[in-house]
Amino acid sequence: MVKRITAAMAVAVMGATALATATPAFADTPDASRSPSPEVSQTPEASFYRTDSQIVSVDVNPGTVVVRRHGSVSVTATVRTKDVRDVKIDVVEPRGGGHGHGGGHGHWVARKDDNPERLRGPKWDTKSESWDFDWSHKTGTWTVHVEAFGYDGKVITADRTFSVKHDDWRRPPAPTGPKATRIGDFTASPKPVRKGNRLDLRGRLEVAQCYSDWYYDWDDYTGRWGRGDDCRESRGYWHDWHWLGGKDVDVYFLPRGSRSWKYVQTVETDGSGSFATKVRAFQSGTWGVRFDGDRRLKGSEASEYVKVVGYGWGHR
Repeated sequence: MVKRITAAMAVAVMGATALATATPAFADTPDASRSPSPEVSQTPEASFYRTDSQIVSVDVNPGTVVVRRHGSVSVTATVRTKDVRDVKIDVVEPRGGGHGHGGGHGHWVARKDDNPERLRGPKWDTKSESWDFDWSHKTGTWTVHVEAFGYDGKVITADRTFSVKHDDWRRPPAPTGPKATRIGDFTASPKPVRKGNRLDLRGRLEVAQCYSDWYYDWDDYTGRWGRGDDCRESRGYWHDWHWLGGKDVDVYFLPRGSRSWKYVQTVETDGSGSFATKVRAFQSGTWGVRFDGDRRLKGSEASEYVKVVGYGWGHR
C-alpha cells in the first residue's frame, strides 16, 4: 500500500516539473497592448545609422572653354554629395581674382527626414551650377570651389579647375610675291647605263594653288579665301599642287668630280605639266632639270645621279 502511494506522489512531482518547464514558452507570447507602433519600428542597423558627410564628385564640363569675339560658352559644374544638408558652388577667376560672372550657390529645403536622429540611411544629392563665358572674361585657369555642410557638423571643400581661352584666329593675309613651283617625279633611267646609251629623263612641273586658306587658279594670281575643299591644310606655306603646262624646262649635266653644270637642252611641258626627253650618257654624273620661273612663278629644280658603266677611259 505504501509503495502505491509513493509511486503516485512521484508521478505528481514529475507532472509538476514538466508544467514548470513548459510555462516560460507561454510567457513569451506578445501582449497586443505592448506592440510597437509602425512609425517607430526599424531594424537595428537603421536605428544606429551614423551620417558620413562627403563630396563624392565634382565634374566640370567642358574642361577647356574657347570663346570667340562674339557669343558665349556655357560651363556647368555638377556636384554629387552624401549626407549633406547644404552646398555652395562658386567660380573663381585666375590669379587670385574674385568670383566670376554668374557664380552661384544652392541650398536644399529641409525635408521631414533631414533630422540626423531620424536619418535611416545615406542621403545622396546632386547639385549643378552654370556660368556663361564671353570675350570679356580673363583667360587662364579658373577654379570651381565647392563647400558642403554635413549633418554631422563637417564642412567639406573641393576644387576643380578648367581653362578659358580666346579664339583670336584671324583670316590670314593674301600672300605676296610669286607662287611656288616644283618639279615632281623626276627620274633618269636606266641606272646604271652603259657608255653611249640613251637616258630617259622625265618629270612634271607643278604650281602651288593654296597658301594657308587662300586658293588660286593655276593660271591666275587672283586669290579667293576659304576654298576648304581645295586647300586641305591651313598653314603658312604653299601647298596643293596643280600641273603647269607650256613652260620651258632646261636640262643640265654635272660630271662626277666637277663643280660646273653644263647646259644640254630645253624641253617644254605639255598640257598636263609633264616633260620627257632622251640624252646620251658618256660619263657618270648628275642630271638636273630647272625651271627658271618668272614674275609670278618661283623657279624650281630637281636632279638625279646616274652611273655610267663600260670599258675604256672615262668609265666610272
